[in-house]
This record gives sequence, C-alpha cells and structure tokens, in this order.
Amino acid sequence: MVKCGLLMAAVLLASSVAAGSAPVQTSSYSGKGDYQVYCSSCHGTGGKGDGTISRSMKKRPPDLTQLAKLNNGVFPDERVLKNVNSRLPGSAHGDSDMPAWGDVFAKSADSQGADNAAVRIRTLVTYLETLQVKQ
Repeated sequence: MVKCGLLMAAVLLASSVAAGSAPVQTSSYSGKGDYQVYCSSCHGTGGKGDGTISRSMKKRPPDLTQLAKLNNGVFPDERVLKNVNSRLPGSAHGDSDMPAWGDVFAKSADSQGADNAAVRIRTLVTYLETLQVKQ
C-alpha cells in the first residue's frame, strides 16, 4: 500500500514537472496590447492605415476597420489570421515592409514556439474584429 502511494506521488510529481515545463501559454496575450506595440505604427491606433510611419512606406497599410464591410459584413478571420501569420501567397506581411508575425512571435521570449505564436496571433485577430466599423 505504501509502495503504491509512493508510486502515485512520483507519477503526479513527474507529470506536474513535465506539464510545468510545457511552453504553451493560452491566456496571457493581449490582442489590444500587441496591436498597439506591433501594428499601430503602420496601421494607426484606430486601425485606419494612418500610422506614424505609413507615409514613408512603399505601399500604404490597409484600413483594418473596413475588413468586414469589404467582405459582405462578415469579418474574414481566417484570411486575416493567415495574412498576419504570412501564410498567404502575396500577403503584405513577410515582404520588405511587413514582418511575418508568425515567425517573429514564434521566436519571441513571450510566445516562443509555433503553438504559442498561433495563440498570440489568434488573440490579435480577435482584437482586429472589434475595430470593424458598424454597418
């Protein structure tokens, strides 16, 4: 009986150590915070494409508040997700003006790894949906 209890304690300890070392985070990312830090200088604080450095760019950043309007009133979350993550051919992200945020976030100490980067980008895209103009 004592051996069984010790074995169970060892298993629980090992699993909690393994779980504690897992790199995936799920709730500490702020879409609004990441937008202000990483996106607003180009896209503007309100998402209208009028950020402080937008005039010096080769191609003006799009007005992110119009994405749903341009998609028949439906926010194209999967397309936006792929664009931000730079997984679409011809995406603005990943060229000389725009970073590939999937790669950047995957290498960041705050969201190291592809899984954490995906969660962080999903949180950012969810925030972008809140910027949409009301129709």
